[in-house]
Amino acid sequence: MNAYSFVARQAILDVNGAPLGYELLFRLGLENRFPDIDSEQATRRLIAEQFLSDKIDDLVGSAMCFVNFPDTLLEEGLATALHHKNMVIEILEDAQPTPQLLEQVKKLKAAGIKVALDDHVPGNGWSAFFPYVDFIKLDLRHLPLDECRSIIEQCKKHTALRFIAEKVETREEFNAAREAGFDYFQGYYFQQPQVIQRRLLTTDELTAFELLSAVSEKHIDYDRLTALFSRDLPLTYNLLRYVNSLHLGYKRQSIENLRNAIVYLGQEQLKRFTAMVMTAYISKKKNRELYRLSIVRARWCELLAEQLNNGMTNDAFMCGLFSLLDVLLERPIAEILPQLPVSEEVKQALGQGKGQLGFLLGLMDNHERANWNNLKQRLDFMGMEEKINADCYEKAICWSNQLEASRNNTP
Repeated sequence: MNAYSFVARQAILDVNGAPLGYELLFRLGLENRFPDIDSEQATRRLIAEQFLSDKIDDLVGSAMCFVNFPDTLLEEGLATALHHKNMVIEILEDAQPTPQLLEQVKKLKAAGIKVALDDHVPGNGWSAFFPYVDFIKLDLRHLPLDECRSIIEQCKKHTALRFIAEKVETREEFNAAREAGFDYFQGYYFQQPQVIQRRLLTTDELTAFELLSAVSEKHIDYDRLTALFSRDLPLTYNLLRYVNSLHLGYKRQSIENLRNAIVYLGQEQLKRFTAMVMTAYISKKKNRELYRLSIVRARWCELLAEQLNNGMTNDAFMCGLFSLLDVLLERPIAEILPQLPVSEEVKQALGQGKGQLGFLLGLMDNHERANWNNLKQRLDFMGMEEKINADCYEKAICWSNQLEASRNNTP
């Protein structure tokens, strides 16, 4: 499977240039054209790669996302199953206004999902859809503006219905479309489709992200957690090994039941274990040194935090562990942070280098880059001796080596 997904995004704007949303167009690579595959397969892959494998908010923010939907997929119920709050289902121009399709549109409307008629051409049967449709897109390359004006005028009784002019390529066309009564505009005059490449998360990585989210909830559902861990046999084995081999206080007998191990660890230890697993999965196909450095940074940051404020050690561990996540995922940290169920302090440290945790990340970076003058300034500001930082670093390396040895003994 390709390690990357590709999607083209084109803005749909109001008369003032503010974005209503973006149409998402499937691509197979950086070449900005629709590939030679059928529309049903294109939509299935776009949904799987952009909605299920990742957060669509990274692409469209809080704006709407318009997605082409062949009527066959509507009949399957794919749109209602997905039920994304900002999604707009575009019914393609080759669809027929059948009673069955009308029922599907009514279901979408009842579920709170917006619907658009794409490249709409007036014809018998479509008027029955108008009370349940939110947008009608008219292609200026196919319909004269006078005919567009007439269609918009005829639909004025449907007060919630809005019209989008497609293929607007010049300022003159924009002005004429605005005068014709269009509400929104899309085309090369404003923006060509922009191809965006995103790294696909593997099944292992998705499971780890889901686990981290589950263990970070205020009230843990231990049955759900047990089911999630049970998906992955090596993960279950390593959890039991983590409980029994890292001297967490259970001395008289081993814990062999998965649910008991989860309950015994408690939330903070579970979060720590799951975060390390996630980092390990993400680094599988990367330089092994990046994972080792992430582990060292996690423990190092935690030990440094103990010198400043013992109450922030758990956040410090997460901060160090995730400090290379942008490199591992090959994506800007700003795109990753919304998916991470970590404290605001950790997010500010990772994203902006702010706060005490951000200061510690800077200290470790100075040390790793041998910026000794900057390192000394930071240590002096903290009132910490150089030897203490060096000892913390050495202890972190030893801890990392112990974890590595434990992993290597895994059958």
